[in-house]
Amino acid sequence: MQKYRSVQALRAIAACSVLVSHTYEPVRQAAYGAAGVDLFFVISGFIMANLAPGRSAGQFALDRAWRIYPLWWMAALPWLLFVDLGPFNTLSTLTLWPVWGGAHYLPALRVGWTLCLEMLFYAGVTLAIATRPSVPLVAYAILFIGALTLSTPLLSFLGSPMALEFLMGVAVARLPKRKMFGMFILVGLTALSFTPTVIGDLGSSLGTRWALWRAFEWGIPAALVVWGAVSIEPLFEHRAFGIPVKIGDASYSIYLFHPLVSYGFDLAWPLKLALAVGVGIAMHVLVEKRLMASAQRWRFRRNRARGNSARLAGEAMPLPTP
Repeated sequence: MQKYRSVQALRAIAACSVLVSHTYEPVRQAAYGAAGVDLFFVISGFIMANLAPGRSAGQFALDRAWRIYPLWWMAALPWLLFVDLGPFNTLSTLTLWPVWGGAHYLPALRVGWTLCLEMLFYAGVTLAIATRPSVPLVAYAILFIGALTLSTPLLSFLGSPMALEFLMGVAVARLPKRKMFGMFILVGLTALSFTPTVIGDLGSSLGTRWALWRAFEWGIPAALVVWGAVSIEPLFEHRAFGIPVKIGDASYSIYLFHPLVSYGFDLAWPLKLALAVGVGIAMHVLVEKRLMASAQRWRFRRNRARGNSARLAGEAMPLPTP
C-alpha cells in the first residue's frame, strides 16, 4: 500500500502525546494526551482499509498477529516478571484477550488495553475478508446494542463503542480527498479543545456508555484531523516532516517501551521524554524492523512457492484435444 507520510506524522503526534501524558504531571492531570489513543484507533482503521484489499483472510490474520504479538511480548516480559499478577491478568497479557471468568482484566503492561481492541478490530477485518463487510458490521451492531442493554464485561468488550473509531478511519479512507479539506485539521483540534478532559479516564472507558461518549467527543475530532492530513498529503513530502515521519515509523515501539522509562527512571520530564523516544527508536531499528523484514521474506518465499506450484501444475496439464 502507499505510505502516507501524513499518517506517519500523525502517528508520531499520537505516540508522543500519550508519552507526554505519562511523563509530565501537568499534562497527566489535563489528560488530553490520552486522546492520542483515539487518534491511533482512527489511523489504524484508515491503514487497514488500505492494507486489507487483495489479501486473503488467513494472510491478513497472520500478518497482523506477527506485527503485534512478538514485540508486545518482548515489551510485556519485564512486567510479567516483576509485577505481582493474578492468573487472569497473566492470560490477558499473553493473549490480548481481556475477559476471563466473567470479568475484565487489564494486561500487566497497561497500554495493552488498546491492543486488545486492536486485535478485536483485526478479527473483524479478517471476517470481512473471509465473508463480506456486512457480516462483521451486523455482528458488531448486535453486540453494540447488547452492550448498551446488558453491559456485561464480555459484551462491553465485544460491543465497545471505541470500535467506532476504527470504523471512522475506514470511512476516512473512502471519503474524497481535496486540498481544501486540510482545514479539517484545525476543525478537529478546535473541537477537541472544547471537550472535557475527564473523558480520558481509562477505567471508565472500558464501560459502554462512557466509551460511547469518548468515541463521540474524541473520536470524531481525531477522524477530522486524519481526513484533513491525508487530504494535503503532498505537503508532507517536505523535508521538514522528515523527523516526525521517522518517529511515526517507530511509534509502535515508542508506545510499547515508553512505560519502562516513564515509570522506571527518576528524571526531569524533558530528559525522560527524550530517553523514552530514543529507546523506542532503538527498539524499532534493532528489533521491530527485523521482525517486519522476516515477515516480508516469509511472504516472498510463500508466494514464490505458490508460483512454482502453479507453474508445475500448468506444465502437467494435458494438451487440449483438437
